[in-house]
Amino acid sequence: MDGQFNDKQLAIAYDYWQELRGMRVAPRREELNLRAMSSLLPRFNLLDVTWDPLRFRHRLVGAAYVEMLGRNVTGQLVDEELYGEATQEIFNSLKLVAEEIRPYRRLARLDWHERNWLLQEAAELPLADEDGRVNMILRVSAFTLTKDTDSPRLIFTPLTQTISV
Repeated sequence: MDGQFNDKQLAIAYDYWQELRGMRVAPRREELNLRAMSSLLPRFNLLDVTWDPLRFRHRLVGAAYVEMLGRNVTGQLVDEELYGEATQEIFNSLKLVAEEIRPYRRLARLDWHERNWLLQEAAELPLADEDGRVNMILRVSAFTLTKDTDSPRLIFTPLTQTISV
């Protein structure tokens, strides 16, 4: 199991992504076996990535997201209407995942949201098309309560990748 996460379920998702990836930069969406990940499905947020212009749209939002955030954003774009003052920060972090084709760990206080007492830890995992270009991002999250309003709003760090053989 990977030691880069506080939540062990995120490490399981990341290890699964690495296994699928093998020697490639990222696995393809079609390779995800949702049955194998069924216990994590409520924590999934699958985002479509479109290029020219670059946009991110919530394709699938798991039940844990809906419950914790009190809203279902399926089908909606990552934009100001949805994320307010945190939009550019969220957009830029997704842009890093897509352009670098690299997995990241998100640790974020949701102070932009009405439930600002939530802390989100997430694995953000790129999925590529047959040409190797990112067309989706799989975000798997864990939510906890926080009173620490002085910590940084966002810590977004690349994950250490190992090649499976």
